[in-house]
This record gives sequence, C-alpha cells and structure tokens, in this order.
Amino acid sequence: MSIKSVLYVAALGWLLSACVPSKDLIYLQADAESQSSGEVFTYQREDYKLQINDILDVKISSLNPEVNAIFNASSMATMQVAQATAQKGGDLYYMTGYSVSEKGEIDIPFVGKVNVAGQTLDQARTTIDTKVGGLFNNYHLQVKLGGIRFSAIGEFNRPGKQVVMQNQATIFEAIALSGDLNSVARRDDIKLIRQYPDGTRIHTINLLDQSIITSPFYFIQPNDVIYAEPLPQKSWGIGITGAQTLGTIVSTLSTSLALTLSIISLTR
Repeated sequence: MSIKSVLYVAALGWLLSACVPSKDLIYLQADAESQSSGEVFTYQREDYKLQINDILDVKISSLNPEVNAIFNASSMATMQVAQATAQKGGDLYYMTGYSVSEKGEIDIPFVGKVNVAGQTLDQARTTIDTKVGGLFNNYHLQVKLGGIRFSAIGEFNRPGKQVVMQNQATIFEAIALSGDLNSVARRDDIKLIRQYPDGTRIHTINLLDQSIITSPFYFIQPNDVIYAEPLPQKSWGIGITGAQTLGTIVSTLSTSLALTLSIISLTR
C-alpha cells in the first residue's frame, strides 16, 4: 500500500472518530419503549428549605397610612440604590431583599430578627406573619425568594453566575440563560453541585434522557452549581463538525504529504 493510501485511510479513521455524533447533542431523547409524543411526566418536586445567604423578598403593605409610611421610609433610599445597581447589571434583590444570616435570621426594620433557616417559603411566611401581626393589623404580607442564583461553569456558551427572577426554574431554563451548552459539552454527565443544610452533594444528571423531567434535579435551587464537562473531541483540537474536522485533516495531510515527497526526492 502506498504512502498516499495509508494517509487517506488514517484520515478517514480520524474523521470518523473526531466528529461529535448528533446523538450526543440532542436533549430529552426517548428510549425505544417510550411513547414518541403526548407522554405526561410527573414532577418529583422537593420543597426548598431556606439556607444561609439566601435572599428573601419581603413586602408589607396596608391601607393604614402609618404602616405604609414606616416601611416605605425604610426602603425608599435602598430602592433608589438598587435601581441604579440593576441598571449596571447588578443584583436588584441583593440591595432590596433580606439575606439569611449565619444565625439563620433575617432582620426586618421595625419588626426585628426572624429565624427562617430550614423553613419552606410557606413556613417562613407564617413565621414572619406572626411577628408582623403582633405589631400591626390589616396588612398584606408578601414573601418570596429574591430570585434563584446559580452558577454555570464549563462548556457553556455564556458561563458565569446568573439570577433567575422566578420562584422556580428548570435545568433547561438555567442552561438557556447561560447561552446553551456548546458543541463539545458532555450532556449525558452534567454535574449538579447542590447545597443542603448538612453540607454539599454532587449529583450526576443526563440531559439526553427525557426521564430527567421526573428527576428531583429537574428544578434548580438557589446556589446550585451546574458543571458541564468537555467531550474528548475538545482536547483533540481538530474541529467539531465534519466540515471543520475535514478541513483540518486535509490541511495537515497536505503538509505531511508535501514534506514526505520532499524527503523522498532528496534521498534518491
């Protein structure tokens, strides 16, 4: 077999192994036994329990002008700073919300410190309501998460720390906010680093399998870290698509072939 033939065979093998198969890029794939469409998935939702450094958005309003005057006066200056911060891309709720302290408390002006760590949002609202109810009558209390903060690292098109301004968000919403995964991200082995009251745990999730919808990790939680590892093709550095890989191989082989022919001509 000639040198040229050997190089062509090697190039073909390299091309076939270097490209990222489409099956490694398609989310929510169904197995052979699953219905192709119309299947109803049941959520395995967990009630999130508040932890240290979480931010709560607490609003108290009333038909009583005195009550409104108290809380509006305490928040007016903060709101002005928060709006300026948000316009620069900062975190609005970090300025206007109430952070859970190391002792598990939030400190609400004129109400005092309220312990909310380890409680669900509904439980925290009841706890805060008890404190506020001892001071005022005929008021409206609103308690919600001040956004869901998470970090996306690894093979994302827009990695970094993000905030979802919702009470809940799915893993796919988090991925979308981070610009989606790039072509060399390993979608079947995503690491989800999640904080719990007793410490941190690392979970592995497969975004290629549609059963992720029924997983307890389908909904992200505050302070989650989503890590996407690279596929081996990234370290090879020869292109992701077939066209990219072929172009790199052709260029390399052309150089190699020219060099080989030069060496052969010199040895004759």
